[in-house]
Amino acid sequence: MSESAPYLQLQNVHKHFGKTVALDNVSLDVQPGEFLFLLGPSGCGKTTLLRIIAGLEELDRGRIVQAGRDVTRLPASRRDFGIVFQSYALFPNLTVADNIAYGLKNQKLPKAQVTARVAELLQLVGLQGLDRRYPAQLSGGQQQRVALARALAMSPGLLLLDEPLSALDARVRANLRGEITSLQRRVGVTAIMVTHDQEEALTMADRIVVMDHGHIVQIGAPLEIYQQPATPFVADFVGQMNFLPGVVSSEGVGVIRSGPFALRVQDWQNHLPAGSQVMLAVRPEEIRVERNHAGMSNVLLTEVRAVEFMGPHYRLLLRYDRGGDEEPVHLTINLPRPATVHHDLRVGAPMPVHVPADTLRVFRASQGAAR
Repeated sequence: MSESAPYLQLQNVHKHFGKTVALDNVSLDVQPGEFLFLLGPSGCGKTTLLRIIAGLEELDRGRIVQAGRDVTRLPASRRDFGIVFQSYALFPNLTVADNIAYGLKNQKLPKAQVTARVAELLQLVGLQGLDRRYPAQLSGGQQQRVALARALAMSPGLLLLDEPLSALDARVRANLRGEITSLQRRVGVTAIMVTHDQEEALTMADRIVVMDHGHIVQIGAPLEIYQQPATPFVADFVGQMNFLPGVVSSEGVGVIRSGPFALRVQDWQNHLPAGSQVMLAVRPEEIRVERNHAGMSNVLLTEVRAVEFMGPHYRLLLRYDRGGDEEPVHLTINLPRPATVHHDLRVGAPMPVHVPADTLRVFRASQGAAR
């Protein structure tokens, strides 16, 4: 990724719909050639932000700079972008070739140049030989490729994608992820994609912008977002996460007590006094089942509550009691199928598990519960 000046800058963008705040002081820099994802639940503001970038929606306050040019108040027709919608938005009465050539013909380009560009794009998206077909004669994946080719026809500086894979079935969606990523790399276009699908974002993005209630909650590379979530919301929304309520103990630095169990946290930097309420977070794949746990630290004595077969692994739903009137804690772990022969998976069976100290994230209880 280039270390030069940002290709796109959003500065303090605000947008209201009546009394509803859609975007609240959103600022963001997008680097040249970057594939950036806007990720978040429905209603978080991600599509509104994409439409504001495209000029399809007016902002209330703020500034947008693209390639050094202030485009804040420019209409969509004067901005340099191509866009792909969730619905494809292909012209049903035009052939594949004519759909791709639509913008080129509006520019009054020579016919030979248009024909050559269409042929180049058909090869780029793997649709050679389908130029005379109509959208109704294509699969959903093929229609999406046509929409991509049309968006790239004018060689835009910015490619915007509004949940382009959400209408496709799971297998086609998975295949197109790789194709779109490869295409973006080959073309070198700066791209922003909106999605609520965490898997799409983790597998395709250079960086992910996690949004909630009109705010940017965290920005980072996929691995950073997954391993070092900034808030319980991010931890829960991106991937699956277990949450263990606890209290900072006076038994030692970085010791958290959750019911009868003491859990040590590595690299303790929270500086919270003993008695502080916290929330521990750990991924299902990070918890290990331990039969011989004598003398081990960070062991939870749980009970199997449910077993789900997931193909390559079993998903175990576990529980441990905290004592008194406290609610029990529920955990989800993934146990590789070959390992199941060594463990009793009956509902009600005891299941000792080890939670490595370096896998535990600590959040202040005041940061709120995860969703």
